[in-house]
Amino acid sequence: MTAVLDKPPQPSASAGTARPRARGARGSSGARWLFLPPLALLLLGLAVPLVAVVVAGSEDHGPAGMFTEPFRSALFLRAAWRTLWMAALVTLCTGVLGVLYALALGLARKALSHVLFGVLFLTFWISLLVRTYGWVLMLQPQGALDGLAKTLGLSEDGLGLYQTLPGLIPAMVHIMLPYMVLPVYAGLRSLDPAQLRAARSLGAGEWLVMRTVVLPALRPGAAAGAVIVFVMSLGFYVTPAFLGGPGSQVTATVIGTEFGRMQNLGGAAAMGVVLLVATLGLYVVADRFLKISEQWERV
Repeated sequence: MTAVLDKPPQPSASAGTARPRARGARGSSGARWLFLPPLALLLLGLAVPLVAVVVAGSEDHGPAGMFTEPFRSALFLRAAWRTLWMAALVTLCTGVLGVLYALALGLARKALSHVLFGVLFLTFWISLLVRTYGWVLMLQPQGALDGLAKTLGLSEDGLGLYQTLPGLIPAMVHIMLPYMVLPVYAGLRSLDPAQLRAARSLGAGEWLVMRTVVLPALRPGAAAGAVIVFVMSLGFYVTPAFLGGPGSQVTATVIGTEFGRMQNLGGAAAMGVVLLVATLGLYVVADRFLKISEQWERV
């Protein structure tokens, strides 16, 4: 009874609905104006350049020829095949290291975990070009790795990794690693500790707990990270341009050569459209079956 009596008087329906509606109308009109700057940026920074690329490719080869002409180039086909297996290898190496790094983040003490997070986020804070130059200085002839190999007696002439695919793969893995670690770590954080305690109470050992409880919880995040790493590796340009040699060109560097040195705008545009369609198609299919966007919302 007292709880009922202590309730404040409720306003009438006619008096309480007019003002919220008025505020809601003003708020919705103000929210529409907030969408204009990002929409304008999206239009000018993405939509207009994409339309220009499609127009440039279709003017030289026609709408259908824009998708068939790149496959008549032996250079493009070799670069596309090289890009595919390079992206697959980078994804595999990044997946293994990313899972191990995420497990280290989850198992480490708080101070060490902060250090590991700081090292990981340095990849985001430092410019991509600066990081690539760091790998150039390390891999180039008479560089840091060659000096270390000579000091240890591993090679008298150096390792010869500069502008080769074996030298490019570690640099790509280093740059792509955060995109794998973050979704895997998000999956690790969502793991219920009660499941671990229940598995141990039933007599499961550490390896059995890892195999039956922890790794299945990490699988969706690892799949999301793998798709992101693979898709980004398909169109990566800066690091392959500096660390890849003439015999190890990928699709993005071939497009850059066609556009810059050869002044073949139509051919470069057609190759770019083919790469864009393939990348978007791969991501849409992966998101349809693996729910990639939902995994990244948890990060």
